[in-house]
Amino acid sequence: MEKMKKWYRSHQKPALIGTVIILLLLLGYLAGRIYFNDKFLKGTVINDCSVETLSLKQANQKLEKQVSSKSLTLVFNDGQSEVLQANQLGISYNEKNSLQKVMDQQNKWLWFTGFFSQNKQTLTDLINVNDESLSQGIQSLEHAQADKQVDPTDAYLQYQDKQFSIVKETLGSKFNNEQLINNIKVYISEGKTSLDLTKSKSYVLPTVYEDDQDLKNHLEAANQYCLSSIHYTTPKGKEITLDGSETMNWLTKNDDGTYTKDESIFKSKLNEFVKSLASQYNSIGSSRTFTGQDGQSHTVSGGTYGFRVSQDKEVSALLALMSENKSEESRVPEHTGQLPSEGNGGLGSSYIEVNITKQHLWLIKDGSVVLESDFVSGKESDSSRFTPNGTYYIYNKERNRVLRGTKLPDGTWPYETPVSYWMPFNKGIGLHDSSSWRSKWGGTIYMNNGSHGCINLPTGIASQLYNSIEVNCPVVCYY
Repeated sequence: MEKMKKWYRSHQKPALIGTVIILLLLLGYLAGRIYFNDKFLKGTVINDCSVETLSLKQANQKLEKQVSSKSLTLVFNDGQSEVLQANQLGISYNEKNSLQKVMDQQNKWLWFTGFFSQNKQTLTDLINVNDESLSQGIQSLEHAQADKQVDPTDAYLQYQDKQFSIVKETLGSKFNNEQLINNIKVYISEGKTSLDLTKSKSYVLPTVYEDDQDLKNHLEAANQYCLSSIHYTTPKGKEITLDGSETMNWLTKNDDGTYTKDESIFKSKLNEFVKSLASQYNSIGSSRTFTGQDGQSHTVSGGTYGFRVSQDKEVSALLALMSENKSEESRVPEHTGQLPSEGNGGLGSSYIEVNITKQHLWLIKDGSVVLESDFVSGKESDSSRFTPNGTYYIYNKERNRVLRGTKLPDGTWPYETPVSYWMPFNKGIGLHDSSSWRSKWGGTIYMNNGSHGCINLPTGIASQLYNSIEVNCPVVCYY
């Protein structure tokens, strides 16, 4: 019994101390529980802002102050950066946030754990953003000015030096305003301080990149079918080229994504091209203004002199060239007639000028008059016999020809006139000698005693003219 009492007395004091410690710990725990009842626990960080031991009101005040001083650095693809301040961001503090919810979700009975770890949270509803103010803030940036807003370019096929290649896309520096605004909202709501526009895809991006499979398919077909380059120079000096930069657009895309050459489509496109080309070349019957030997300016229309593109033949020729990927640097299209000479309304420096009113003609060679004479033209009082004006060319030369009118129903000819020098230029109308039945030329003879439309000349003049000109020499007749 004595031993038990002695043992009890030896252990009584430590037990008492332990009990006191437990009671103190319990009181401290309860005190901590009570203290953190309306406060955030230790280690609580909201959007990189410590709110530990703060009440809800105090936390809101601290976060509001942080928001009012917030800025965002924008990093551009040229390596430079600019800062948007809070007023430019159009932000204000949102008091109707979820901070209360964060507090409610904290286990206050475990308040002591905050001394050993952090509880970091990101709230996206602390900030209100005024879109109009933010948009104005963005537009105030130096990088938002028009000279800095460069559009991106898509990768594309390029035809150069008679071959195709893919030209790489360019990124440009034009903002995708909708995406940029959305990204800024997200970044500032998450408490971030820097936004890289390239990484966040805040620029307008190309829609076609160099590794695009469709582009590669197009390249393959273009190098197979569209290597021809055909170059023309029109009479007025206009340069026209048909090459792969145009014909690559004529290829047909198949269901499997490949491209092929459809002959019917190429033919249709070439018909359009040649029709346009002809409008630059054709000159038959067009008006020509030239300076006559009287020193006056004369405008003449009509006639057969000039050039006319044979469109069907030219289309066929181009199809043949393209089928073999051949090129031509100075192509003259398939045609009838001839290209007018440069200068003096297309007559050039060598031609025959026929002034019907004055009944006088001149042969001009290399800009100088080498022969001139009076003549008698078609009978002016008979519309079926007068000489029409217009620009023509000598299409034949013939010695000792018999001229006849249109055969009559009874098989006879209204007239048969032998001539020694025949130089036709307008169907059955031409220049020829007439000394066997005329002794005078010029004046008003043609009014009532004119020819059937031809230009009657003295034999000596007709002979000189015949020997001085070649086929295709221009002839201009005018009143």
